[in-house]
Amino acid sequence: MSYQITSYWTCTPCQVEGRDPEHEPNCWNCGGPVTVTARPVVTEIHVAPYADAA
Repeated sequence: MSYQITSYWTCTPCQVEGRDPEHEPNCWNCGGPVTVTARPVVTEIHVAPYADAA
């Protein structure tokens, strides 16, 4: 089983939140620095491509 550390973050000036697999994420709205609020370890989910699932 594969695991991934995901960064949950918030951007105070933009008042948006997000999550990223990156250790140093940036705000998707303004591109600025963010405050990381959590870094949980989650199981990676492997999804079959659409053509294989049909």
